[in-house]
Amino acid sequence: MREEHPFGIHLYPATVGANTVPGAREIGNVHGGEFLIMEESDGTTSVCDVATGHFSPLNRDRKATEGFLEAFAEYLSSGSAAPAPVTMTAEQAAERLRAFREGQIRPPVLPAGKELSHRARLRKLRKRLHAIDRPATGPDSWWHALIEEAENDLL
Repeated sequence: MREEHPFGIHLYPATVGANTVPGAREIGNVHGGEFLIMEESDGTTSVCDVATGHFSPLNRDRKATEGFLEAFAEYLSSGSAAPAPVTMTAEQAAERLRAFREGQIRPPVLPAGKELSHRARLRKLRKRLHAIDRPATGPDSWWHALIEEAENDLL
């Protein structure tokens, strides 16, 4: 059974893995193999860029990697659903923009209590990530770009 994780990451079951690099075992991939998730002989995990062979540290161990994925999955699921795409003609779009500029259209206000605010969701995410593996949240970490996107509410 394939377990889906955020960001195109797929971890193999703990008993599956291939020794594709001396001293490391492939335990998953990102985007179907564009990057490989490796477990080093000391238990740490890293991401290998298949195109360049460059390794980036990920987490202190597989359990921490799984914990980060669970924390991000919770963060993503606790936010509002993305709006459905809308197709308009140029004239319809121009009319909608005019109405918006004139204050006739306002962004929808979510009912209170339905969802956590972005600030609350982000605070919860940071707390969980720091508790799981604080060094993996630093500016030089592989996770840094995803954490920054969460901070800017882009996920």
